[in-house]
Amino acid sequence: MAISTYLITTADFTSRADLSGNILTSKIQAQIGPVQEIYGIKILCREFYDEVIAAQTTPTAAITAMMPYLKDFLVYKTYAEYLVGASGMMTPSGMRVQTDTTSEPASDKMVSEVMRQASNRANFYQDTLINFLTLNVLDYSTWEDSMCGCGDRRVTKNNQLSIIGTNKTRTPIEWT
Repeated sequence: MAISTYLITTADFTSRADLSGNILTSKIQAQIGPVQEIYGIKILCREFYDEVIAAQTTPTAAITAMMPYLKDFLVYKTYAEYLVGASGMMTPSGMRVQTDTTSEPASDKMVSEVMRQASNRANFYQDTLINFLTLNVLDYSTWEDSMCGCGDRRVTKNNQLSIIGTNKTRTPIEWT
């Protein structure tokens, strides 16, 4: 499915996060749509995701209040996905490493650490988004009542969603 409404833009990578201006815009732009659709639907569920997309033309107060949390999550999730192939370039003969004359490739360990950090931040912002929705669930009835059970999701230790699609309930994490 082609994305026609983007919730984040390449400008969000420098304004919402302290990410380098050297990020290849074309490569990050190619990641925004798939990440938004895959993880936006995973976190918000289809019904609420569609409501958020539809509300971009005339946003409600509730959607406007939630957008900073969603944008922070999408920026770091997209960045984590971008890092996987950032130095690579697809050619007719397969993937090639892209280099320039003024730098040398980072070590596997350094790349791994940067990817881990981006994933950890994406998990943190995922948890803050879920926590915000949980604490304000009365404003997000579509999310609470969604068929996939998003309203039943709660966060636990280690920045992981603990429950997907069950009727168990948990207390939201405390704001620190």
